[in-house]
Amino acid sequence: MKHSALSSPQDMTTGKSAGLILRFSIPLIFGNLFQQLYSIVDAVVVGRFIGVDALASIGCVSWLCWMISALFRDTANAFSIAASVRVGNRDLKGFRDVIGTAVIACAVLGIPLTVILRAAVPFILRVLNVQPNVISMTTDYLIVFIYMIPIGLVYNIAVSLLRAYGNSSITFVSMLVSTVVNIVLDLVFVLVFGWGVWGAAVATWIAQAAAMVIALAVLVRTPEFHIGREELRIHPAIVKQLLQLWWPMLFNSLIIALGGMFVEQRTNALGSSFTAGIAACMKIFSIMEAVIMALQTGTSVYVGQNLGAGKYKRIRKGLLESLKIGVLMMGVMTVLVMGTEGWILPLFLSSEDALAYERAYEVAMRNILVILPSMFVMTPMYLHRVTIQTLGFPKYAAIAGVLQMAARILTVQLGPSVWGEYAYYLHDGMAWLVSLPVVSIPCYVYLKRRIQGSAVMPIDKGM
Repeated sequence: MKHSALSSPQDMTTGKSAGLILRFSIPLIFGNLFQQLYSIVDAVVVGRFIGVDALASIGCVSWLCWMISALFRDTANAFSIAASVRVGNRDLKGFRDVIGTAVIACAVLGIPLTVILRAAVPFILRVLNVQPNVISMTTDYLIVFIYMIPIGLVYNIAVSLLRAYGNSSITFVSMLVSTVVNIVLDLVFVLVFGWGVWGAAVATWIAQAAAMVIALAVLVRTPEFHIGREELRIHPAIVKQLLQLWWPMLFNSLIIALGGMFVEQRTNALGSSFTAGIAACMKIFSIMEAVIMALQTGTSVYVGQNLGAGKYKRIRKGLLESLKIGVLMMGVMTVLVMGTEGWILPLFLSSEDALAYERAYEVAMRNILVILPSMFVMTPMYLHRVTIQTLGFPKYAAIAGVLQMAARILTVQLGPSVWGEYAYYLHDGMAWLVSLPVVSIPCYVYLKRRIQGSAVMPIDKGM
């Protein structure tokens, strides 16, 4: 491979692993928290000022929305891994080839997917068993969310390339601006104009567009991202690498989402109050997950750069440091949630219908009680999963995804006869538990073999 001069604003191939990963992840943490904040503001405005049914209308398609967001994330992660390896190699030409391929991918994926999903909205609502009392609001919300796909795809790929280059602050800046935009427009569209759930969705669309513009502006101002006709084309070797990374990750996400939508179909049938309670709990969960997702991204860039530099001992050390940081972060967040859940949850729920409020609050509290300890399994699973993906073995994440789907389906199919409604709270923890060994064991086996001078894991032979 031809190496051209490529300098990164944050070289993660030298220096203390924990400090580098943490310093890189902190801006991402704040950026992710701001991203979750405007989602939370949507939920507060909708649930508090429109009603419990309105919150349920968003919650009953949450797994479909998660699947769309996962498409953004997986596509961006594939490009981030490919780009970060070239940063570690100091390969400017290869880095720009990845950027050119990213431009083409945005055009090829964004618009067709939007058209297909928009046409499928009625079918989707029937499959998810969306109840008649919320179906109109759910339709409005989902349509606007689908129209956000091209914008979300461009934004996620843009910031992933910037992160691979070493710029993690852009996530924080773009999300800060978009959060302010979203909060202001939420209040105007919902409380002043009375546009309801549709208004909250439009506010989010505009806020996401603002974030995209900021990210693209940074790309334009960074010389290393300037490409010409030579780079703006299909590069077969890069496309092959991207597909090898992307397809197993996407398959993993699709399988997880199918399991989640199976659960969602069952919970939707229990009524809008139950769905609203689950949605309120998931907003708290999303904040905690956002922190670990940021650490996961920092770990991926660290692994990618050191993989490009061939520093396998350093990769193993960084992974262990990330695990320590992640568990510590989860412990602190758990204490904070336990101390504040009693006054946070009512923010999402309107008390106009006392019975609906009481039922939704009860469901949310029970769900939190189960999900908090489960997240101590989620944290190492996420970090090992992104490591094995970045190392070039995303198939283990795909296998883990299949197990997660099976665990979710079995838990809600068979669990209610044993645990009652707690089965609907346990499915996430069960999914993370069965997938953890599948993604963690290969990490250490592969790194050990590479450190000892073997290029192939024994468990990879014949697969």
